[in-house]
Amino acid sequence: MLPSRYLIGVDSDGTAFDSMNIKHLDAFIPAALEIWPMREEIAARFTEIEKTVNLFSSLRGINRYPGLLEAFERLEMEYPTEKSLPDLTDLRTYITGENRYSPATLKAWLETHPSEELAKVLAWSDRADELFTKACEGLMPYDGVREALTDAYRSAAVVVVSSAAKAGLEKDWAAGGLTPCVDLLMSQEDGSKTAQLQKGMARCGDGVKALMLGDTDSDGISAHEAGAMFFPIMPGDEVNSWKLFREKILPMFLNGKYDAAEETYYYDQLKKMLG
Repeated sequence: MLPSRYLIGVDSDGTAFDSMNIKHLDAFIPAALEIWPMREEIAARFTEIEKTVNLFSSLRGINRYPGLLEAFERLEMEYPTEKSLPDLTDLRTYITGENRYSPATLKAWLETHPSEELAKVLAWSDRADELFTKACEGLMPYDGVREALTDAYRSAAVVVVSSAAKAGLEKDWAAGGLTPCVDLLMSQEDGSKTAQLQKGMARCGDGVKALMLGDTDSDGISAHEAGAMFFPIMPGDEVNSWKLFREKILPMFLNGKYDAAEETYYYDQLKKMLG
């Protein structure tokens, strides 16, 4: 149990750490160009589309496999006769037939649905993880995260809520000096972000009030589905967002004054930014 009247849920990539940009620019995109070689014009356009989908749209934070499909589908619409693009049929089938997307579920799917193209998707995923791990060595949290979570930890249960793999999260949060101000660390192995929040809230007991911090619209949706409120860490302005959370939002939340109107004011800013 985490006996507490309050819970603070915290996303990791792009919220506590500047790893969202690294994930796509230094891992997902280079890995895709290795697995699916493209001529220069197509590669450049794929790079722009992938960045738009995963960093600068309402889909920011989408799982890697639907995100890859979305990027290739948009590219295919622009270059319908391009021969270097992958056949997306089996990836679409996996995404529609599976409700939890991870390397583990993709491997299990491949055992009963052999596919050369899906094997390439898995190879891309594994290669992206290798590149991401290397690129994130020594990565520290945004300025102000440790201080804000230390303050929150005094009055609330602090729970990491993330779609990243647990091993990487544990390494990053320990290296960043954040583990002492976290009660529970959850990851893609614990289900969706909604499910993770619900599990954390259940461990706090009846009547818990929860606030989720995240950098994507999907984080806000997950918060509401779990019965929590939401405060955005604004992409590109993360340090100021954490300062605002520590100095204003956290005290308001703990005093019952962070209401629907306040939430809407900040949430709408994120939605406007991401289009």
